Amino acid sequence: MITVVCCVYNMEKYMDKCIQSLINQTFSDWELILVDDGSVDESGKKCDEWGQKDDRIRVIHKGNGGLSSARNCGIENAKGEYIIFPDPDDYVEADYLEKLLKIREDNNADLSICGHFCSSMIMNRNGKLQVMDKRTALKILLNPDYYCGYAWNKLYSVKVIRDNRLLFDTELGAVQDLHFNVRYIRLCERIAYDPVALYHYSLDTGGVSTIKTTLTPRKMSAVLTYKKIAGLFEGIDSELEDVAYSSLCKVCLDYIIVYYTHRMKSKEILDILRENAVKYRKEFLHCETYARHYRRCASL
Repeated sequence: MITVVCCVYNMEKYMDKCIQSLINQTFSDWELILVDDGSVDESGKKCDEWGQKDDRIRVIHKGNGGLSSARNCGIENAKGEYIIFPDPDDYVEADYLEKLLKIREDNNADLSICGHFCSSMIMNRNGKLQVMDKRTALKILLNPDYYCGYAWNKLYSVKVIRDNRLLFDTELGAVQDLHFNVRYIRLCERIAYDPVALYHYSLDTGGVSTIKTTLTPRKMSAVLTYKKIAGLFEGIDSELEDVAYSSLCKVCLDYIIVYYTHRMKSKEILDILRENAVKYRKEFLHCETYARHYRRCASL
């Protein structure tokens, strides 16, 4: 069985399409846990309505604790052998679960990953399936042009998660998926990635990675996330540590653009971004992960 954990907070306008796409799966041995994370709109009511329509859907109502807390609640209550975490404002192809499971089983993998659509555009164009060791997968994981650090395009083993007491970090408000995936992949031997796009990711709701939204405390927590990721490799793998710090530098450069785009006035925020961009500029400039135009920006 696959446990699908969909965490809902004030998503009444979007969640029906997502849930319907999950019910339409060609793979039938699944359960859907809808975690209502203290919604103040009609999301909680909609969750209950869906729970009444299909006995494979379970609804959990909890106080608002953030996405990491809600996903951890799903992990705690999962009955499946595998688990995945789609977002309620997105939707999936009908063979989303079937293909992810097949990729995993055909390649004897500890983690299977699929490609995704973003604003009607396929983000992953390399059509070849890749089977990787953990170190190769970790280097690619930190590259935003490939399968990325999201939790919604990866099929995890519940046993691996529980045996290692692996949970989403509730201290993090942004990029917590990436932090979780780095820790999970470190426990794997084989990772299989098929770039076929099975997941439809929406930018319309203004996620933390988009320039459309200002630098909220949640967005700014990405600085802490990347520092935590780099810390996982400290004294163990200097190259991966440098890649993580390179990613932190890139985030700070991107956020500086957001800062000026939204004409923000917080000197404290700007100082944090500048300090980290300068501190890790050397790693960034020497990192093959990022394009030359980013390096040119960092050298200005």
